[in-house]
Amino acid sequence: MTTPADHMNKIPTLSHMGLKVLTNTKNCLKVEMPLEGNSNHVGATYAGAMLTLAEFPFGLLFFNRFGLDEVYPVVGEMTIRYLAPSMGALTVEVTVSDEEWDEIEKTTRENGKMKLPREVEIKDTEGNVKAVVKAMYFSLLAKK
Repeated sequence: MTTPADHMNKIPTLSHMGLKVLTNTKNCLKVEMPLEGNSNHVGATYAGAMLTLAEFPFGLLFFNRFGLDEVYPVVGEMTIRYLAPSMGALTVEVTVSDEEWDEIEKTTRENGKMKLPREVEIKDTEGNVKAVVKAMYFSLLAKK
């Protein structure tokens, strides 16, 4: 079985970020990103690395649920509000309930697509929120 870490290593940008999967269940993916290799000119976490950290876990969790053959996600829009500089590792945790997954699959199969608004908090290892990302993903039905 392919793991989230396997998928992260297939995406060149992600493979260079030193990411570590902390939690991997059918409904939850939590990933940690170290400061090393992801810092900016003043030694804090690079803003682009933070946005990347927030963007991909939902897609990987989606892939764990559906694969890519019939239903798949794409991101349409993301905004980020930086709340405080980070001088250490950061985490992102994405959860989707069974009921949400059922609705995503049902609506996508009926309509060919579905809007999936998500809000993701980027936290340091002590649990302090360093940034909040609002994302609009789309679930799409693959064309056969």
